[in-house]
Amino acid sequence: MVARFSNVLRQNQQRIVYTIISLTLFTILRFGHATHCSFGLGGHEAQASDSRSTSAKETAASLSPLQPARLDAASDKSEEIQLPNDVAQQAGIHVEPVSKRTIRHTLTVNGVTGYDQDHVAQLSVRVPGHVWKVQRKIGETIRQGDCLAIIDAVEVGEAKTEFLQAVVNFELKSQTLVRLTRVANEVAERTLKLAEAEEREARLRMLSAQQKLINLGLPIKLEEMQKRSDDELVAHIRTIGLPPNVVDMLDPQTTTANLIPLTAPFDGVVIGRAATVGEMVSPTSTQFVVADVNRMWITVEVRKEHAGLVRLGQSIDFLADGASASVVGVVDWISTELDEETRTLSVRASVPNPILDQGPQGETRRLLKANTFGIGHIILSEVPQALAVPTPSIQYDGKEHFVFVRSTSGFLRRNVQLGPAEGGYTEIRSGLNAEELVVSAGSHVLKAQLLMIASQ
Repeated sequence: MVARFSNVLRQNQQRIVYTIISLTLFTILRFGHATHCSFGLGGHEAQASDSRSTSAKETAASLSPLQPARLDAASDKSEEIQLPNDVAQQAGIHVEPVSKRTIRHTLTVNGVTGYDQDHVAQLSVRVPGHVWKVQRKIGETIRQGDCLAIIDAVEVGEAKTEFLQAVVNFELKSQTLVRLTRVANEVAERTLKLAEAEEREARLRMLSAQQKLINLGLPIKLEEMQKRSDDELVAHIRTIGLPPNVVDMLDPQTTTANLIPLTAPFDGVVIGRAATVGEMVSPTSTQFVVADVNRMWITVEVRKEHAGLVRLGQSIDFLADGASASVVGVVDWISTELDEETRTLSVRASVPNPILDQGPQGETRRLLKANTFGIGHIILSEVPQALAVPTPSIQYDGKEHFVFVRSTSGFLRRNVQLGPAEGGYTEIRSGLNAEELVVSAGSHVLKAQLLMIASQ
């Protein structure tokens, strides 16, 4: 082991010596800089060295196009850099006036689109039965009242039969009462009272049968039914509620009276379908899901440290991934709890879903699709006439923000108080006046010059 170590020392002898010498020189230089020691230089030599250094600095200052000059600290704590216009242009320095513009203080958040759950319907049949015909597919645009499917349900046929019987019975009892009323002096009072009671009972049964059909979604108007003949009434009740195009294809002699339509409750799009011809269905299972896509929900996630900034009624500007334009909505719901996993606060807004174009078959293409991620901006505040400067013009020295203002002979440093930034501009709350010329490009060149002044 000792021999191996000796061999390594011999092979790296020059490197070790060089390293030791370098560290020694570095230590001496650091010590001399800290103590301002001349290390043996005589008084005349040190003075000559200082003289040469001063002369070199003056020569560099005379050659440099940027000539810094400190203002009197008693009159102004700012710092001015003297610079002719032509030299400033060569250095890439440009100025523009302080402008007034609307600056919004926004909170940037991630979000996702979704259907407006107040306008999403999961549709099922009102009575058990079998799917007789399916009228609509997923993705189709529908109108309120459109038939989505036709169900063959025995209970529907029984309700129709009960109504027809109730109508006939009521008419019979009514006619009997009319005849007895005409000969009221010739019949017993008890007989007349009994006829009146039977007529009232028959009317109540008819109204009950009518209500049963209405509960099934089959609209019945007694006034219209009483104007029809028996054959017309039966034909009408057999196909009531069915679309005209379906009725035209039915054979009135062989078609069952058990058919009932499943209709759309509002305008929208079919986003889900489970119904298949011949399948057994019941009120407890969903056959269609319909959504109104005229408006969508935007749900954004706000970090817990920003949760206190969000309020109901604030505007949200949301841009979905892949969308050609943003949409604007208003915060209408703020969750009362943080998500257990992400530790963020859910905030929701309802936004319009603009139409982009119409397809060749009449389908509508809209801007927003459900379950699309995007970026939202919650507008916390808005200043309509704020003094603003380009954001690249603002510099920071570790303590204060500042900009450079055009002066008569060059550029003047001006400390400023910042507000929110938007669209490449930042609000200036104090330190500048309107129409003052600030450096909009090349301010880093002037900052570097100030740093050189500070180092001298």
